[in-house]
Amino acid sequence: MKNFVPTLSTLLNKENLGLYQMMKYHFGIDIGVDSDSSHNFPLGTISELFCNHFSIDIKNSNLISSSLELLNASFEVHEDVRNGNTERFSKESLWWKYGPAQAINVGDGFQALSRSVILEISDNLDDYKELLKIISKFDTSIIKICESENFELDLQEKPVTTTEDYLSVAENKFGTLLGLAISIPLIISKSKSDNYNEIAKYLMIYEKIRQDVDFLSDDSPNDSAKFGGILSKNKPLPVILIFEKGNATQKRKIGEIYLDRIIDPKKVPEIKDLCIELDTINDSIIMAEKYKEKTDLKLDELGFSDSSKNEIYENLSYL
Repeated sequence: MKNFVPTLSTLLNKENLGLYQMMKYHFGIDIGVDSDSSHNFPLGTISELFCNHFSIDIKNSNLISSSLELLNASFEVHEDVRNGNTERFSKESLWWKYGPAQAINVGDGFQALSRSVILEISDNLDDYKELLKIISKFDTSIIKICESENFELDLQEKPVTTTEDYLSVAENKFGTLLGLAISIPLIISKSKSDNYNEIAKYLMIYEKIRQDVDFLSDDSPNDSAKFGGILSKNKPLPVILIFEKGNATQKRKIGEIYLDRIIDPKKVPEIKDLCIELDTINDSIIMAEKYKEKTDLKLDELGFSDSSKNEIYENLSYL
């Protein structure tokens, strides 16, 4: 798989300008088509899996997957600036290496380039109505993600976040991006299935919870992006469940930690200890498995094999 990576590399090798050099740095792409093994291109690979499943021609598949990787990169770069993440893909994050102003500009460039690439599929479509539907889906999805990001940032300053709030962000911020990877191949294939919204929703809720659980487990490494998120006061599901099931003392303790403008890194072990004490990590695992079961049923309805489903889950873990 990852047949789209040479297309992506070619797009970024068009101009010998600093902007594209920084874009290639983010992806770990060197001269030519080689890529750094630390970058897994998860969104593009998931899109490619759906394109193959619905028999989308290789040229369109490569364009769609490349476009979505560019769009995902835009959000990654901006997220690193926002959360102060100093690492991404086991190397210095773009803003840490080149400064926040350059990183913001590169992130904007990624989004503009992603849209221009998706427009290129017009040469291979029989009906321009399909292209208009894809562009409409593309643009409304970006707006929806920005709206959800605004909501998530508001939640950081609220003393209590509910499970409903958490699920809303997982569905509308993370699930919307994944929904593009699923819906665009369905539109081109003229599939009558409307399962993509539910598949994306269930997949991303499952994966978001799984990543939270991994981070808050005792032996979990301090992944830079996830660590930056919690220091910025994003509340993982096991933390939210402390507010919902803890006693007055436990709620006060976690509440005091989240009252700080930015969470002290030294207090992260205290957060983990509270999650273990109240068994909220196990509660979260149970919830995640329920969403995985729902996802499997929807993928079965579309005729995905077990091996294809495993590939989707494997790539999802890198998002």
